Amino acid sequence: MQGEPAGGSPSQEARGDGVGSAPVEDDALSHVTKCLERDDYLSAASHLEGYVRRHADQPMFRFQLAEMYLRAAHPAEAKCHLEQFVADAQTGPTALQSHLVTAHIKLREIAISTRDRFGESFHRGVGLVLLVREQDGDPKRDEGFCEEMLCKALRALKEAKEQRPGDSRVRMYLAEVHERTGNRHGAGAERAAARADVVSGELTAKERLPLLLRE
Repeated sequence: MQGEPAGGSPSQEARGDGVGSAPVEDDALSHVTKCLERDDYLSAASHLEGYVRRHADQPMFRFQLAEMYLRAAHPAEAKCHLEQFVADAQTGPTALQSHLVTAHIKLREIAISTRDRFGESFHRGVGLVLLVREQDGDPKRDEGFCEEMLCKALRALKEAKEQRPGDSRVRMYLAEVHERTGNRHGAGAERAAARADVVSGELTAKERLPLLLRE
């Protein structure tokens, strides 16, 4: 896991406690730390849940919470928090966005463990797209690497599309892959399909925005 391991004390740098709430928050995080010291990840997660609810503006704690649930063998709870972390990180600072690939890797691992073929393909595809995005603007951009990642992403996302043809998130990421590989017709078709379900679909706010703005 990138950043501070969830197995250690919750990150102090991510905190922004108000003066009045400091004793309560310190107590909650103290309980988390004590639980982690005895490898009681489920109890640690239970204590951190309350903190995360009160501090939704600190997504890294949610990321750590998801890791605790994974270590406690509670994939459903971990998945829920990872998906929310992804939505938050997409509109957050670069420091948060750098954890997106890791989040999708973990979501793919959960999908594999729960035999979710769609989730396995989808999160693999998105993770590969994100690796290509990381190369954007880099003067040392590796075109060969990007081409390879896009080919693999296209394959994975097509597999996800076969599982759920109407999923707007799959269509949106497929549109980006087609756009990057020069297939404008394919990109337009996928974008139109995603736009048709832009309201009722599961697109995050960040994913929905370009579909609403594009003609």
